[in-house]
Amino acid sequence: MKNLMAKLSLRELHMLFLGAGAVLVVGLVAVLVIPEAKAVQLARKEVALLEQAAQDGSELDRHLQEQYSSIDELKYRLHGDMANLPVKQVEAFIIGRLQKISWNNKIELVSVEPATGERVQTFQEILFHVELVGQYEDLFRWLMEARSDLGYVVIKEYGMSRNDSDDENPLLLAELSLASYRAIQ
Repeated sequence: MKNLMAKLSLRELHMLFLGAGAVLVVGLVAVLVIPEAKAVQLARKEVALLEQAAQDGSELDRHLQEQYSSIDELKYRLHGDMANLPVKQVEAFIIGRLQKISWNNKIELVSVEPATGERVQTFQEILFHVELVGQYEDLFRWLMEARSDLGYVVIKEYGMSRNDSDDENPLLLAELSLASYRAIQ
């Protein structure tokens, strides 16, 4: 290395050190200055957006009201009339609706057993094991009315068997599991 340095003229030696210094300065700029400059530029854009949002407060309020309205609509679609009921009153509400639907369709509501189901993502499942006795057409109407009146309740399991020996118009026993879902808070 000393031999190589000795062969270089003073001018070439200065150029070598100047080039090495320039490479070092460029490396430091690339590592230290450019990322900071990009961060400052991004911060300026964010500040400009926030200033614009502060000036357009009424537009932001309108947008928030639209979002709140959309949330309320989705809540109603998920929970129906029980959207604002406390969790403890949900069971009584659904059992009352099932009894009303049964009376409307000449169905005997034999039993309703509420139970806690599984957790599905951010929702807690509430199960209702229901037994009904009635004729086929009445059971069909019962299911249609339950779907329209309790559309937010899902039929998870359904089974039907004969309950008597009448061949012409038999009474049927329907056993079903209904599931309702509440957001976990």
